Amino acid sequence: MTAWLHGGATTLIATTALMLLVLLVRAPVRRLVGPRLGYALWALPALRMLLPPLPFDLLGALPGGGDVAARMSVLVAGPLSAPAGGEASNWPVVAGWVLLLWSAGAVGVFASVAIRHWRFCRGLRANGTPYGRHSTIAIIAADIDSPLAFGVLRRAIAVPRGFARDWQPWERDLALAHEAAHHTRGDLIANWVSLIVLAAHWWNPVAWAAIGAFRDDQEFAADAAVLAGGAPGTRQLYGQVLAKAAGISALPASHLNARGTLKGRLMMLARQPQSPRRRILGGAALLLSGGTALAATLATPGAAATGGQSVTLGVKPDGAGGYALIVGATAVAPGAALPGRMALPADFSAAGGCDLKPTAKPAAMVIKGMGKTRTYTVMCASAAPAPLAATLAEGLASLKTMRASVASQPASSVFPEAERAHALGAIDRSIAEVEATLAAVG
Repeated sequence: MTAWLHGGATTLIATTALMLLVLLVRAPVRRLVGPRLGYALWALPALRMLLPPLPFDLLGALPGGGDVAARMSVLVAGPLSAPAGGEASNWPVVAGWVLLLWSAGAVGVFASVAIRHWRFCRGLRANGTPYGRHSTIAIIAADIDSPLAFGVLRRAIAVPRGFARDWQPWERDLALAHEAAHHTRGDLIANWVSLIVLAAHWWNPVAWAAIGAFRDDQEFAADAAVLAGGAPGTRQLYGQVLAKAAGISALPASHLNARGTLKGRLMMLARQPQSPRRRILGGAALLLSGGTALAATLATPGAAATGGQSVTLGVKPDGAGGYALIVGATAVAPGAALPGRMALPADFSAAGGCDLKPTAKPAAMVIKGMGKTRTYTVMCASAAPAPLAATLAEGLASLKTMRASVASQPASSVFPEAERAHALGAIDRSIAEVEATLAAVG
C-alpha cells in the first residue's frame, strides 16, 4: 500500500505542476499561435494521470545529474524484525485512512457531477421536442437559454424553443456550427476525462481553477474551428451571435457561450487569425516543450537504479576486531560505490545490529535512502565457525538424548521390541563413531 500511495501522490503532484504550467502559458499561447493549440495544452495533465513513471534515470543522463548517492541518508538501521519507533508500525493505518478519505472525495465529486449531468440530459430528451438534424446530429428544442451540445454516444444539440422565431437564419447556422464543432472535435469526451482528473484532485484548488480555464479554452477553440476558412464578414456576425447567446453550465455538456469568457472571445474575434506558418512552427515548439515537461514529471531520478532492486551486503570480521562489508567478492567501506550508482552512507555503522561473536546467529538490517526506493539488506555472518570438537560434542549429546528417549519407550504393536532393539543398535554405533572421532581430534 505504501508504494501505491507514493506513486499516487507523485502523480497528483506532477499533474498539479502541469496544471499550473498550462494556467501560466495558456493566454500567451492562444494569442501567439492560436486558441486550438492553447486548448491542446490541457492534454499534458491528463496524459500524466494515465502514464506511469518512466523506467530510466532522466536526470542521470544529464551532465552533472544523477548524483543520487550524495543525497542518500539513513532512515532505518536496526534489526529487520524490530522496526524502529512506533510511527513506522502505525503508518499502514494512517495510509489506509488517507486512501479511504481520498477515495470517498473522488467518488463523491465524480458521482455528484455525473448524476447532475445525467438528470439534465434526461430532462432535455424527455421534455424537448425534435427540431431537426444537423448532419448526423439530432437537434432538440428545449427550455434552455442558448444552444448546447450533449451526448457522447447519442449525439445531440439542444436549442431554445424560440430558436426558429428569435434567431436569424445566419445566426442559427453559426450557433449550430459551433455546437457541431464540439461533437466533431471530441470535446464532450474530453469533458468526461477532465471530470475524472478533477475528481482525483477534489481537494486541490489548482484543479478547480484549471477546470474553469479548460472549459474556457474549449470554447475559444470551438470558435476558431467555426471561423477557420470563413468569409471575411463572418467574424463580425459571429461576434453578434456570441453577444446574443446567454450561457449556462452543465458539465460535461458544451454550450455556445459562457458569460465569463464573452469579453475574451469577442477580443479574439477582433484579432487577425494566425498564419499557417506561425501555427505550424508554434505547434512544433509546443510539441517539443510539452513533451519535455511531460517527460520531466514522468522521470523518477534514479528510477533505473532504485526500482525494486536490492543489494545484499555481507558483513565479515576484518581480523582486527571489527567488520568488513562485502558486495559479491569485493570489500566495500561506508561511502563506497554500490551497484545501481548508489553508495552506502559514510556514517553507516552495522555494529549495533550485527553481533560478531563466534556464537552469533545471522541477523538482518535494512537501510532506506530518504525519498528513494532502494533497500540495502545487510546480512551479518558469524565472526568465526564453531570449533569442530564443540560441534561433535553437541552432536554426541543429541544422540545420547535420542537413545535415552528410545530406550524409555515400551514395546508395542506399533513399535515392536525387535524394531526398538534395531534402533538402539544403530544409535549406539553412531555414538561410538562420534566418540572415536572426538578422541582423534583431541
